Amino acid sequence: MSARRRTPESTVVLSLGSNLAPREEHILAGVSRIEAAGGLKLEALSSLYETSPVDVATSNAFINAVLLAKTSLPAADLLAVCLGAERAAGRTSGGPSRDRTLDVDIVFYGDETIDERGLAIPHPRFQERLFVLVPLVEIRPGFRVPPSGRAIADVLGSCGRDAWVRRVSGRSWIR
Repeated sequence: MSARRRTPESTVVLSLGSNLAPREEHILAGVSRIEAAGGLKLEALSSLYETSPVDVATSNAFINAVLLAKTSLPAADLLAVCLGAERAAGRTSGGPSRDRTLDVDIVFYGDETIDERGLAIPHPRFQERLFVLVPLVEIRPGFRVPPSGRAIADVLGSCGRDAWVRRVSGRSWIR
């Protein structure tokens, strides 16, 4: 009998967003679906933030949150979990600049850099998005951005302020 090799755990950061009612419920149900899929140990969930739309052809404000977890799932399998949560929330392929019931992005996957069709990690625009940076600084202010090691608070400090972010809920811990 051969021993099955265990993949080491990686810390992952997921960004969740919704701009279609009920926005808060879509986010929280998405977190539950991601947890129920297995293979992730959820560590923290940021507060919920209402944010201005960024790179989306809509005027509907978003609710956003950031989830921190440990996983031994390969990045492609984690992506499948995220896409499954989106589909379960009723998201259709209306294009990247449309309204959405739920959007789940992998922002970081350990220290890995991945550039494949359909999967880019770190997320290529995370440093421009207050809706990712503000919640991440809330739950992990000492987070270091791979591969540079730059402090996430420094990234937030240098982010342009064209968008707005407003905390609407203090849900900050999974358990």
